[in-house]
Amino acid sequence: MVMSLADNNSKTIVIYSLYPETHACPIIRLIAPLMAHNFNIIWAAKRINSEWSFDLESTRTADLIIIQRHFPANFTHNFLKKILTLNIPIIYELDDMLLDLPNYHPSYENLKKHSPYIKWILKSADVVIVSTPTLKESLQRYNPRLLQLEHNLVKWSLFNSSPRQLNHNFNFLISGTSTHEDDWLIILDPLLEILKTFPNVNAIFFGELPTRFLNHPSVQLIKFQDSYEKYASILKELPVHCALVPLKDTYFNRCKSNIKWLEYSAAGIPGIYSDVIPYRSSIFHEKTGLLVSNTYDAWFNSMYQLVNNPKLAHTLVKNAQIEVFINYSIEKSSSNYINFIQSLVGSEHKRRIFAELSIQPTILKESIKVKIHSFLNKYILWRFNKNKD
Repeated sequence: MVMSLADNNSKTIVIYSLYPETHACPIIRLIAPLMAHNFNIIWAAKRINSEWSFDLESTRTADLIIIQRHFPANFTHNFLKKILTLNIPIIYELDDMLLDLPNYHPSYENLKKHSPYIKWILKSADVVIVSTPTLKESLQRYNPRLLQLEHNLVKWSLFNSSPRQLNHNFNFLISGTSTHEDDWLIILDPLLEILKTFPNVNAIFFGELPTRFLNHPSVQLIKFQDSYEKYASILKELPVHCALVPLKDTYFNRCKSNIKWLEYSAAGIPGIYSDVIPYRSSIFHEKTGLLVSNTYDAWFNSMYQLVNNPKLAHTLVKNAQIEVFINYSIEKSSSNYINFIQSLVGSEHKRRIFAELSIQPTILKESIKVKIHSFLNKYILWRFNKNKD
């Protein structure tokens, strides 16, 4: 599927992702900046019901191939081997440390199965593009020579909205899916106390609702949106005066980006953010947002401060909007990223003869385990099971 129809001189980029092209990750990292500069994009992985299809024919004539996030997998392995034989430059794009998820993460078991294939592509791609300096540093041991840092940018025209008018009510926003349940534990008690202290304060959860807030009279839930454009449309219309963005200080989270600050600021929403690397690296405390330690008192005091001083919240977001538009918007700050993409067009894919070896031992080990287990069940263990009966 061609997603942008530019002039005949435009270059064609084929993207392989397990996300639909309406999802946040593809739009933020690939689709929005590339389409803004008139690249032709072919979304070459399609899922109909439970079946996947991959467009190899379009790839043969592409100028560039991009493989995204957890597309490397057991069921895509053979197809990826075909792509790696083509004389076309290949980018692997990654914006999370998928090789080191905490075991409480909802996707831990699933993404663990992708790990050997991700390591393989990290070594097989011509370039690996990542979203943060910490993620780049974390991946050095897998591919020390070919890592390229490209910060997340926000599509300003998609999110831009004016700060909300001040009135009698003050509404907090907490946005995210179940992957943030552990992060939300940081703010549950102070937020409940704020709602108890101020009758005019409400909380709007966009995505998921922690069980402790079920049926709370001052709490509203807005369902999660799979469509990134729909999410942006709703976000910039929400009657909220401050976003709460707690984030545990873990190795996995340190590799994350400041994307929520970018989106909220563009949408006219000031925020209180955990004072951790993703936000500390870009937010100027008490100028473009509030940075707080992950303690009850710090979060309660910051919420209390903005409820009592809504003009400060308004000032924070006005400053943040200027900062984000100038330094983090696709419209103003994507030239370096696009120039790098352009520099790869016309180059050749550098085949790495031994790259495949990194995945084979893992596959072999798993295969041996399955065969041994099958042998034991068939010839030995059944005897013990029978005796138990």
